Amino acid sequence: MNRFQNNNSNWMENAGKNSLAQANASKLISGVYGWMSFGVLLSAIVGVGIVQTNTLNYLLKMGSGFIFAIFLMQVALVMVMSFAANKLSASALKALFLVYAAVTGFTFAIIMNVYPIGNVISIFFIAAMGFAALAIFGAVTKKNLGFMRTFLYMGLFMIIGAGILNIFMHSPILRSFTGWAGILVFSGLTAYDSQRIREGALEISYQSAGNRQEIGKFMIYGALTMYLNFINLFISLLQIFGGRKD
Repeated sequence: MNRFQNNNSNWMENAGKNSLAQANASKLISGVYGWMSFGVLLSAIVGVGIVQTNTLNYLLKMGSGFIFAIFLMQVALVMVMSFAANKLSASALKALFLVYAAVTGFTFAIIMNVYPIGNVISIFFIAAMGFAALAIFGAVTKKNLGFMRTFLYMGLFMIIGAGILNIFMHSPILRSFTGWAGILVFSGLTAYDSQRIREGALEISYQSAGNRQEIGKFMIYGALTMYLNFINLFISLLQIFGGRKD
């Protein structure tokens, strides 16, 4: 009888811990997408502000060097957040993420200058709906999506290489390739990373439930990952369906 009572007590205790971990994981995932959404909103606000104040025309007169500098700044910020995360505090990561989102606002401004605004808005919402569906799929599916990892990263490197090459070639064929490949790769990465975030949220809820620094870093790194997936999916769709201004 005592053994039965002890087993029952242990089962209830474990069930309570699992329930609490699940609840904490849900809060973490909500935090990831909350920060990601705020980052996209900040980029859009900065982009609209640059266009509305005619700042973009002034900046473009500075030549392609300015655009290249913005690109390098974005890459540098992502590298710092990715590889120096362990050395930075959660607050520093949050600040860097917001700076990155604001800098990406210049990219939004350039997009609004290249494509008709109606097309930009329509494709933005299409990208948002597709992204949400893929993220939900990745979070709820029982199938391990890890098998896609190698192919997705190979595709990502191919897109980066083709994009850099096309800076000099200005080839419509390469632009079309990077667009279609980007849709496939970033759709896959959205589902794959969503599953990783779900698993990571559960793990950190069990192991570091009271560690605010680890929780904060996890949210920002997850937000950055999904932000990059969404923005690149949006840009890939624009490349194919955006219809550039004449």
